Amino acid sequence: MDDAVDTSGLVAGRFRVEGLLGSGGTASVFRAYDTETGRTVALKLLHPHLSQSDLLREAFLVEAQRAARVRHPGIVAVLDTGTFEEHGIPIAWIAQELVDGVTLSERVRVEGPLSSADAAAVACDILDALAAAHATGLVHRDVSPANVLVRLDAAAGRRATLLDFGLADAAGATAHGDDVLRSTVSPASAGVVGNVEFASPEQLSGRPVGPAGDLYQVGGLLHFALTGRAPYAGADRAAVIRAHLHAPPPVPSVARRDVPAGLDRVVVRALLKDPAARFADAAAMRDATLAAVAASRAPVVEESSSVTRVLGVATRRVVAPLSSAAEAALASSRSAAASGPGPAATEHRGPGWGAVVALIAVLAAAAAAVPLVAGAGRAAPTPVAVEAPPSPTATEVPEPLATAATPVPVATTTAVPALDTLDAFRAALTGAGLQVADIAQRDAPSPAGTVLSTEPAPGSVVPRGSSVRLVVASGANTVPEVGGMDAAAAASALRAAGFTPAQTTAVSSHPPGTVVAVEPAAGASVRLGGTVTVTIAVSAPTPTPTATMPAPTPIPTPTATPTAPAR
Repeated sequence: MDDAVDTSGLVAGRFRVEGLLGSGGTASVFRAYDTETGRTVALKLLHPHLSQSDLLREAFLVEAQRAARVRHPGIVAVLDTGTFEEHGIPIAWIAQELVDGVTLSERVRVEGPLSSADAAAVACDILDALAAAHATGLVHRDVSPANVLVRLDAAAGRRATLLDFGLADAAGATAHGDDVLRSTVSPASAGVVGNVEFASPEQLSGRPVGPAGDLYQVGGLLHFALTGRAPYAGADRAAVIRAHLHAPPPVPSVARRDVPAGLDRVVVRALLKDPAARFADAAAMRDATLAAVAASRAPVVEESSSVTRVLGVATRRVVAPLSSAAEAALASSRSAAASGPGPAATEHRGPGWGAVVALIAVLAAAAAAVPLVAGAGRAAPTPVAVEAPPSPTATEVPEPLATAATPVPVATTTAVPALDTLDAFRAALTGAGLQVADIAQRDAPSPAGTVLSTEPAPGSVVPRGSSVRLVVASGANTVPEVGGMDAAAAASALRAAGFTPAQTTAVSSHPPGTVVAVEPAAGASVRLGGTVTVTIAVSAPTPTPTATMPAPTPIPTPTATPTAPAR
């Protein structure tokens, strides 16, 4: 009997494709059986139209070399690499460890945001993986929901795995590149490569990216896991870049009120613009994340300043751990009475997390059964027991109940609407019973007429009939200071400010490739979409020496020799 493997229909003569796992801008990833090793792998194939380029093919395979430098359970292991011929085209491939799960982006799209405990667990797993990468001098630079694989099932040990080292590079390198694989970097044409929704300000502006850039991206990842949204949104790519560069960090609990305050602080610190103001390293951010989750479930005792009235009898509430009987009663009442939607905690048995998730499930039951502890809209951090009021005696007179004839009070206050375009904001003000006091204009990268700020601020509760002052975008913006930047970083900054960049060159003593002048000058007000030209320094050409011919030595004119007179 012939035991030889039939290589017909095999990719690279060894892989039997079993299905598609995903596809992106540079490659497709297939589930495949490796006939040489007998294991099932994730086979990543560079798209044929890219694989025809020697430079792109080499850059693709460098990804595997980078990932292979890091050995960690939270990073997909590279098993082998190579190329094969398909219709005369060399196709590059990378065989990687196959890890069960779905990407975080797909998980949130299908099932909604994660519970706070699950989101924190995912972030901690990724931070562990990044700590290992940073220890080798490597920065990932593409931490995003599409590059994180999650497994949120009862049998999962680890909950998240970091994928795709295609943009990884040494700490301190920039993200400049002429193409998405950064196979070449030309000073005159290179742009900045990255995922615009999650890239750090330093990456987007063409500056060197260190480990703090990865922590910024984990902050965005955690915000996405908690809320289902990227940290910044905008009408287009340029608007998102401007937000990364200039907007304050978003607070997750604004979008989802049950997010613990501690996780709010972790996300905001990770998303600070200055890399030095973020966490010291991945381990420090992981510790802060764990502490935030622990603090959210710590027992708290509080004396209520409000009085709950039941037929005129005042009661006091006490926040304290539930007894086992109370836990059972609350769980039973929740299953019978809870009707409102809300994020449900999924049970896990991973190391150290089973107790966390079990407690969160009890807390959700307590919040449903005892609405007194809803607080400021956040999920109750601890179970609650409510002290029962004494039964009213026969001599007590209940307070009168409202009847249909009782006048209904008319609201005398309202909230200032959220920012919008001027026309939409005016309509919202009218609907809220407010009016415009005056309108000022300010240069900004936002389209003309966009409401930038109000006084009082959006969300403020004010008396109906109040006047609101507005500041709207003028349709122009101030030219940013780009002197000293390289050409690509200056172009990114100008686009983020709403301008069309152009460039020229001039001989200068400044470092070649850096901006030495800008027209119109920095600080000038220019209409959005206008052209701003930067002058890039170039070295003076080296003069070519020319041979100097020596001056000819004059030849003396011979003097006539006198001859003796004939005799």
